[in-house]
Amino acid sequence: MRAAPTRPIAAALLPFLGLLAIASFYPAEDDETIMPWIDEGIIERHHPTYYNYYHYRVGGGEYDDDRAAAGRSENETASWPSSHREQSHRSREEVRRLQFVAERRRLQKLEDMNIMDDETKRKHTKNFLGGLFPPVDKDMLPLYLRDTSDAGTDLSNPLDLVYFWHIPKASGSTMKNIMNYCFGLRRAERVKDIASMEYARENILNMDTSSPEGLSFSFQKHIVNSNKVDVIVSNYFLSGAALFNDLHYGRTFAILRHPVDVALSLFHYRKMATWERSYRKEWNKITFREYVDSDNYIDNWMVRQLTGTMPWVALSTAHFDRAKLIMTRKIFVGVAEEMNETMRQLKAHFRWVEKRPQCAYEFINTKPTNANGHPQLQGGKGGSTWHAVIAKDKWDMSLYHYGLEMFAQQRKRYPP
Repeated sequence: MRAAPTRPIAAALLPFLGLLAIASFYPAEDDETIMPWIDEGIIERHHPTYYNYYHYRVGGGEYDDDRAAAGRSENETASWPSSHREQSHRSREEVRRLQFVAERRRLQKLEDMNIMDDETKRKHTKNFLGGLFPPVDKDMLPLYLRDTSDAGTDLSNPLDLVYFWHIPKASGSTMKNIMNYCFGLRRAERVKDIASMEYARENILNMDTSSPEGLSFSFQKHIVNSNKVDVIVSNYFLSGAALFNDLHYGRTFAILRHPVDVALSLFHYRKMATWERSYRKEWNKITFREYVDSDNYIDNWMVRQLTGTMPWVALSTAHFDRAKLIMTRKIFVGVAEEMNETMRQLKAHFRWVEKRPQCAYEFINTKPTNANGHPQLQGGKGGSTWHAVIAKDKWDMSLYHYGLEMFAQQRKRYPP
């Protein structure tokens, strides 16, 4: 093993403090919790009799298709005027440069990991992942999540529960209120200081599925067997999936939003939301571009969450293909930019009936929950900051566009 280079103690601690900053990027327990990743060999298995996601590791391979990051195909750009093609070429060169910088930072993080002991790694991994692993089927997909792609099967088993994978700043708070007040669906949300299997208010069970500790407690209390919830909501896709079992399967949906909009909204929200545990006062001293260029920025959150990939691991085509497979088979897709159509499709898919006419429409169009106004992206779409986010989030961009295709196909399955 190569000996670590000698360096002053203060300098040696800097990478460790940087990793703590990365971990603190994800709040432990609030409405906007973001907890994505798996690292194999560290977390205790909660399903020791099953072959589960703990064993899963995506293979190698590199994805170098810059068209996905640039957002245009070669056939499209060939017909552009020469000035436009030159601008597109410069944009792609900028994307490549930013990807190179991101790769150098990733390698530095890998080197920094060498100074962390196993216990520290274990804590970071639990915070990134949520602490639970779902059992999986022969295709390494969460076993107790229903397939959505089998249009010929009646999926209305009365014992099934809805599973809402909550992508941050993508109409999640509005969606939770709609399920509560418009459809009378019961869900977990810890309202009091101490979690309990008691209702804190109408349709709200005083339990937490948004933090590692809350997920573990919910698993221990067999929350899906309690007959006290109709919906499980979690940002932790894999850990939330681990709550379901052979008696109570989960039927999953998620609401997607353009990754650039998610990043911008989340940045501005967390620097002003003093009531949230994820509040970051120090972010008021930096610009959004500085945040994107910093080590606090975690790229490709959706793909990493779905595939269980740690933030310092480079993503490849294999990770993207795995994320696509999971989304295709297991997730009914909504789109934050098309919430009225999203709600129409969700009502048809889950056979929800509104308690009061136009209730969901009013929530979406007149009183969206937890919406925060913020400055527009400097330089706008196509500017340098926009390209910086696209370069870092190229896999999530590709997954988002794939989700839009799924959304269009769902409309054909459930026509107006």
